[in-house]
Amino acid sequence: MNEKTKVLMCCLGPETHNRGIIIVSTILKEEGMEVVYMGNTTAENALKAATEEDVQVIGVSSLSGAHLRTGKRLVELAKQKELDKSIAFVMGGVIPPNDIKILKDMGFYKVCVSGTKREELVAAMKDAAHSVCAYTVK
Repeated sequence: MNEKTKVLMCCLGPETHNRGIIIVSTILKEEGMEVVYMGNTTAENALKAATEEDVQVIGVSSLSGAHLRTGKRLVELAKQKELDKSIAFVMGGVIPPNDIKILKDMGFYKVCVSGTKREELVAAMKDAAHSVCAYTVK
């Protein structure tokens, strides 16, 4: 188990932005977390990197409206590879309120909408990391 919270930050699918994910990655680094920044990638590559880097959390940023499709692909692939108990998933960005429950039911531990405060972002990542650490220790 890692002493330090380690997260992989990425955008999935048709995303063309990176400003938000860079800001969140910087905040997490300032708060003492180790951040693997992938930028835009596929679910397959994100999971491959997450296992190679031994991260506890994959943080996904979405502004394009494809969060349900890309999030579903990521979580389903993680379940197929039996990674869903060792890696927690957090989605952030422009997420309609009605989609938050869908994402959580899908397997996302936390959903951080646009405008989430710094303290809440940090707590979401730490809580998500502890959720998989607690599961793997049992």
